[in-house]
Amino acid sequence: MSKLHIGQVKSSCERFMKAMQLGDAFEVLTFKRDRGFRVVKSTNDKFKIMQFGYIEQVTIGDIADVKKVIKKALKVEFPRSNMAWVNHYDNVELINDTSPKLQPQYSLF
Repeated sequence: MSKLHIGQVKSSCERFMKAMQLGDAFEVLTFKRDRGFRVVKSTNDKFKIMQFGYIEQVTIGDIADVKKVIKKALKVEFPRSNMAWVNHYDNVELINDTSPKLQPQYSLF
């Protein structure tokens, strides 16, 4: 788990999405870890993004669609945040299955 400044989250998410393999996932959480979003690469060119906290929604799309959702999620879920927690996972099958049994992978940021 690593901490990032909120200004670096969007560019770091873009960079990681370009390098993701099938089954890789990352989640960005608020400082209290109660709100955020999770991105999983589901097919070769499609991603699933799950936003949780104030708004509960799941969206499927390519990198451009996910970037738009991330931009909106940062405004809604992180309104006054300065820092965010970032976790990376591999071999994720379901978007809401990032339980403690899955070991976070090393930090890519």
